[in-house]
Amino acid sequence: MQDEPDFADPSPWTRPWFIAAAGFLGLVVALGVTIAVWPHEQDPSVLPAPAPAVVSGSTSTPSPGAAASGAVAAPLPTALPTSPPRDVTWQLAGQNAVPVSATAGPRSVAAGVASGYARTPEGALVAAAQLAARSAFSAGRTSWEPTVQTQFVPGDDRDRLLAALRSAPEQTADPGELSPLAGYLYQAYTPDIAVIGLVYRSPAAGAARYHVVTTTMQWRDGDWQMVPPPGGTWLSVSRQAGNLSGVVEWGNR
Repeated sequence: MQDEPDFADPSPWTRPWFIAAAGFLGLVVALGVTIAVWPHEQDPSVLPAPAPAVVSGSTSTPSPGAAASGAVAAPLPTALPTSPPRDVTWQLAGQNAVPVSATAGPRSVAAGVASGYARTPEGALVAAAQLAARSAFSAGRTSWEPTVQTQFVPGDDRDRLLAALRSAPEQTADPGELSPLAGYLYQAYTPDIAVIGLVYRSPAAGAARYHVVTTTMQWRDGDWQMVPPPGGTWLSVSRQAGNLSGVVEWGNR
C-alpha cells in the first residue's frame, strides 16, 4: 500500500458537508469530518495502478433447493467490465447525483434508502456510488442516517462514522462546492467482496484535481453493503491525484 499524499491545498473534505460522495461524500463528497495529514514522497499527480482484480469464474452459490436436488447453480458473473454500465440514468439524492440501472439496481428506493443490487461487478459499482452519495452529509439526515444504519456493515467503525455525522452542524453546500463523480477503478472483485476506487473531481483549483476514495463492498443479507472506513473517517481511505490515468471515466456530465 502506498503512503498517503500530503494535502498541500485545503481539501473540501474537511468541510462537514463533504462527509461521504459525489459525497463520500457529497463526497463531494463530504467524506471528511475528521482531518488528517499524511506525508507523501511520491508524485500525487499519477494514480497508482489498480491492484489485480480477484476473479473466479467458477464461483457460484447454490440455493438450498438446488443443493437438495443436486442441481448445480449457474456461476455468478465475475468478469470485470471495461466500460461503464450502459443502462444508467442519474437522479438526485439530496445534493448528489446517483446512478440508477435497470439491471444493476437499485430495485427499491424508500425512506432515504436505495437497496436491491445485482450480485455482479456492475451491481457492486452502482451500490458503491449510491451508498457513498447517500451516506454523505450533503444528502441530508433523512438519507445518511438510515443508509449508514442499515446498509453499512455493523461495528465500531460504523458507529464512529454515524456519531461524526450526527455531531456535525447542519449546513448545505454552495453551488460548485461538491465534487462530482468522475470515474472508478476496480481494485478487486469476487461475488462476496468488491474493492472499488471512486474518483471525484475536486471543486478547488490546484495540482490535486481528483480525490480517490477506496470503498469496500460486502455481499451480506442478500445485498451489497458498505464496509465502513477505518476509524469512521473517509480520509483514512482517500488520496489525491492529478489525472485520470487508469480510471474508467463515469459520471453525470
